[in-house]
Amino acid sequence: MTTGNVTPRDRPPLYPAFLDLQRRDVLVVGAGEVSLRKVSELVVCGARVRVVSPVFHPGFADLDGKFQRIERHWRPGDEGTARLVVAATSDSATNRAVYAVCSQRGILCNVVDVPDLCDWQAPAVARSGPVQVAVSTGGAAPSLASHARRELEAWMSEGFSDLVELFGRLREELRSSLLPEARERFWKDLDVPDLLDLLRTRGVAEVEERIRGLASARTGSNPAIRPVSGRVVLVGAGPGHPDLVTRLGLRMLARATALVHDRLVAPELLRAVPTSCRLFPVGKTGFGESHRQEDINALVVRLAQEGHLVVRLKGGDPFVFGRGGEEIEACAAAGIHVEVVPGVSASLAAPAWAGIPITHRGVSRSFAVVSAFHADGTPARIPDVETVVVMMPLHSLRSVRDRFLEAGWAPSTACAAVQSGTRPEQREVFATLADLDERIREAGLASPVLVVVGAVVEWARANRSALGRILTSARIPA
Repeated sequence: MTTGNVTPRDRPPLYPAFLDLQRRDVLVVGAGEVSLRKVSELVVCGARVRVVSPVFHPGFADLDGKFQRIERHWRPGDEGTARLVVAATSDSATNRAVYAVCSQRGILCNVVDVPDLCDWQAPAVARSGPVQVAVSTGGAAPSLASHARRELEAWMSEGFSDLVELFGRLREELRSSLLPEARERFWKDLDVPDLLDLLRTRGVAEVEERIRGLASARTGSNPAIRPVSGRVVLVGAGPGHPDLVTRLGLRMLARATALVHDRLVAPELLRAVPTSCRLFPVGKTGFGESHRQEDINALVVRLAQEGHLVVRLKGGDPFVFGRGGEEIEACAAAGIHVEVVPGVSASLAAPAWAGIPITHRGVSRSFAVVSAFHADGTPARIPDVETVVVMMPLHSLRSVRDRFLEAGWAPSTACAAVQSGTRPEQREVFATLADLDERIREAGLASPVLVVVGAVVEWARANRSALGRILTSARIPA
């Protein structure tokens, strides 16, 4: 026998069940904000809801016609033929009285936020099409149940509910063609992650064709089944900080069977792939030993032809000086399906992380992102804008500065160099066009470096003290 308060850990688990409330009576006592949420959910489930309260939250006006409004205090007997009762008044004595009456009559009652007076609990429900997933923490942490619901809804929205509808239709249709002892095994043996990937990239019809082919093979007719082909996903890894990759990018990493990655991607992202995933580092170093782009293209195509889900993980965004277009061309020529998951470009994120706005009202209304040199080695032109971000100019600083001066920029124009933006080793150097190369050399900055040129740099410099207190990086020196 135990004494004292019983914690959720000490309780046996709740029995999960889904109730059919269509055209069933449900009573809600109280009409505040919490009751409004409960009634909204019950109405969605088709329940005949009666709400008893002397005062109603204004939001109930949106539900007019969908429930019965009884504007008075609760009375014993209001429960009537209700299957469920919710007590959510601001008066604890009333709530307890409602629970007592329901207990005497064998009606399941939920007193909101009082677990000891709850015969049933409303879980956080993730819905997508015919699929419902209910999450409960036994009343211990409703906010975490809501968080889990949001994560589940994001996952189900990627085609899971479409797959459920397809399975439901084909299960009935293929029932007669599969022997009873083989029927259950067939559906359990299907590679659901692979079917989800196929559905998301090529549609329901392709998945249906795959399942029909597999079913025909089980019955002995053995038709020609299209072999599983690989595909390529170009994923932007962001500027360097592992938290700046997109959620879709992380989901693609979790599915990868082969990962072809750049030198500067965060190590945490390399650990986000399955342990069985094959890793292929193809990092490039400016003016140093590098993998040729042609060899990278060939590697990606070969891995896809072997049937891999190839994630090509590229720093920043694949289409911002990432040569993603060239890799798409190589895959297209080989008939390989390609997807692109955009990333946060370092050209914008690194300055922002250092407290430098690329545009600022009254200071800069336009910007451009340029490389120090074009692919053929010719110097890049300085565009006619108010802020310029120069990518990877470390080995050509003097040439870059001279081109700004030739384009009419004043030697006193403010500049900032950012090394390893958003990474732990991030460093910043503030200078002017006149002394940019000298200041960077004195600071000993190393690649990767980008340079921001324009009046916004002077604004950032003037506001360093305030920015140091609010920036995510929290690394800005005084």
